[in-house]
Amino acid sequence: MKERFLQEVKKQIQVQFGEAPLENPDYGKIINEKHFQRLLGLLEGTKVFCGGESDSGRCRIAPTVLEEVHWEDPVMEQEIFGPLLPVLTFDRIEAVLNRLDAAPKPLALYLFSRDNVRIRQVMGRARFGGGCVNDVVVHLATGMAFGGVGESGMGAYHGKTGFETFSHEKSILDKKCWLDLPMRYQPYTGKLNRRLLRLFLR
Repeated sequence: MKERFLQEVKKQIQVQFGEAPLENPDYGKIINEKHFQRLLGLLEGTKVFCGGESDSGRCRIAPTVLEEVHWEDPVMEQEIFGPLLPVLTFDRIEAVLNRLDAAPKPLALYLFSRDNVRIRQVMGRARFGGGCVNDVVVHLATGMAFGGVGESGMGAYHGKTGFETFSHEKSILDKKCWLDLPMRYQPYTGKLNRRLLRLFLR
């Protein structure tokens, strides 16, 4: 379904941003010149299916779809944080899962599928910080925990999890004076002490 997918993505880019996204006043810009140049560097040596135009004066890059991408390409070796969509193909989902197993754990994983068996297979096996099925980003709008795992981060925030992450639990044991077990002190002999130890060590 690669060709169908590419054509649909191209169509939807035009629906969202028009024939010339760089001229759309509502189209966003790259945060600064450094990241603008970084993204342009990721385009070097790639095959652009659509997009690729840029405006250095406004740090804008048109929505860009890349085809014939390989896992070893620079665009696949870092978080993009820009309007670039690399498209890779596969014959078996098992090959994708094996590849993900061998790679650093991502912050998020998005899966588009109507196959409940496939959804359970991917979401159950792949390791990632947060996941979303049949949408992107909207999971950030929920109260569910969001955060990384392994290389993509430690801990999570949002909702109750965020409150707990940024709170400190102070644990206090308040021992009353009316009970002080003799087995805590020497000499550690006597039948009573042995019985009490066995009782507490069960």
